[in-house]
Amino acid sequence: MKTKSIYLVAHYAAKPKNPAKTHIAGYMKDPDNIRYDEQVHISTRLRTKDITGAKIIMNLSEKRVQTNVFNGNKDFDELFKYFFTGYHKYITDVMVQLDAEYFNNMLDEMQAEVNNEETQAQ
Repeated sequence: MKTKSIYLVAHYAAKPKNPAKTHIAGYMKDPDNIRYDEQVHISTRLRTKDITGAKIIMNLSEKRVQTNVFNGNKDFDELFKYFFTGYHKYITDVMVQLDAEYFNNMLDEMQAEVNNEETQAQ
């Protein structure tokens, strides 16, 4: 029996920071005037709208980035850390069951980064 992969899927919607100024020509072309709403879900299957519309798809089972439209230079570990900071409860629930050793290593690495930043700030 083939095991199902578990995916983290992220959709983004661009919105103006100040909707009252969208009448100004070129307002939305300036990246400083845009904010993004992030919608993330974890799933065992990819829907057609995920494949065609998601900006980031991570295969958590295989620890690989399947799609990354936003910042293609980020590897799995970097994206994992980003999503863990915002969605740690959900990521923890999934990763403890999938690969506890990898998850513990990532926690140690993130803690070391935090400790390093605190040391540099002092």
